[in-house]
Amino acid sequence: VLLYFIMVTSDPIYSILYIDDEENNLTSFKSTFRRDYHIYVASSGEEGLEIMEKHNIQLVITDQRMPDMTGIEFLEQIVPLYPDCMRMIMTGYSDLEAVIQAINKGNIYRYVSKPWNREDLKITIDSALEVYNLKSQNKHLIDGLKEANQNLELKVIERTRQIEQQRLNITDSLHYARRIQKALMLPSEELEKMLPSHFILNKPKDIVSGDYYWVAHKDDSLIIAVADCTGHGVPGAFMSIMGINFLNEIVNQAGTIKANEILTELRGKLIKSLGQTGQRDEARDGMEMALCVVDAANYRLQYSGAFRPMYLLRQDELIVIKGDPMPIGIYNEDDIPFTNKEIPFREDDMIYLFTDGYVDQIGGLDRKTFKTIRLKKLLKEIHALPMEEQQKIMREEHEIWRSGSEQIDDIMVLGVRLSFN
Repeated sequence: VLLYFIMVTSDPIYSILYIDDEENNLTSFKSTFRRDYHIYVASSGEEGLEIMEKHNIQLVITDQRMPDMTGIEFLEQIVPLYPDCMRMIMTGYSDLEAVIQAINKGNIYRYVSKPWNREDLKITIDSALEVYNLKSQNKHLIDGLKEANQNLELKVIERTRQIEQQRLNITDSLHYARRIQKALMLPSEELEKMLPSHFILNKPKDIVSGDYYWVAHKDDSLIIAVADCTGHGVPGAFMSIMGINFLNEIVNQAGTIKANEILTELRGKLIKSLGQTGQRDEARDGMEMALCVVDAANYRLQYSGAFRPMYLLRQDELIVIKGDPMPIGIYNEDDIPFTNKEIPFREDDMIYLFTDGYVDQIGGLDRKTFKTIRLKKLLKEIHALPMEEQQKIMREEHEIWRSGSEQIDDIMVLGVRLSFN
């Protein structure tokens, strides 16, 4: 699977479907981009569906305002039929409600305003197709991981030997894996829109990490999670890719958003995917997670955790909201659901979700772990500061404590100021 990262292939010719009820717009788009991509055009949603049945389309760009079927309605129809296809919507109207609907129902990649500029649109199209390509490669990786786990007991000794032999020759592959992992997590500009006041401290032990963050918006709820997968490096990164994909699937299909139901369903999908049965000699792969659902309109949040707590800082008071003492993965024979905690919050409260890498770091004069008590003291001192300063201080404190010794685990800390006015 690792060699897949470093395969050298020529760039594929991608197929794009453009839908617009104005003939002049169809002609202009096709003549502009026909040398770069395979262009298919349709003047209605029905015609677009017929084209998609006959051809393998990687990207759909549709106008919003069409008489028989709007762009949102078209994108909503193709999501379950062609889930891998990238989707963009284009309109000349400043219709915020249409954009929100397109994001929630059509899962669009980008929103493009008319009139479009060729150079800007070309960059956006290429970006969308790069994400499509990365997702396709990610799908191959997950399929490979599932196959490997089906025969894990028979292959573990041989696979370990192979990985050790390849270890010195896969640096380029690891950097490519990092690109895929970063592509699945929200880019900074998108994260800034959802969380205007936040910081992330992300320090992988290796090039790629088993710790990850995940943020999504569904209806009126903002879902925020930080997870720590079994192991770090490549194994942890593979597990994080599975976790991110499963979380997206769960939330997109959910009717109502409950923090504990997300964790419980995620655990079931992970156990099934890894073929875990609970036998004594079986590998206990899985993840720890802190997940909260923020209802900004009603100033309430839900919290559910798998071995991870959430800290809430209100002025000088630190409130610890504990998770459940079980992981996301096989644990015991009892299928116990995760619990849901509902907490009111106030404007400018700070919440911190984090993995155990920060407090478990060995350092100091006595070569001991940093410990939770020091983390609490540090957060009380810095929680009122701007986000950039908090992140900087936490990074510096870690380096001072480590004092040049080896970092022992991945580190992920996500701080969010609950300020939505």
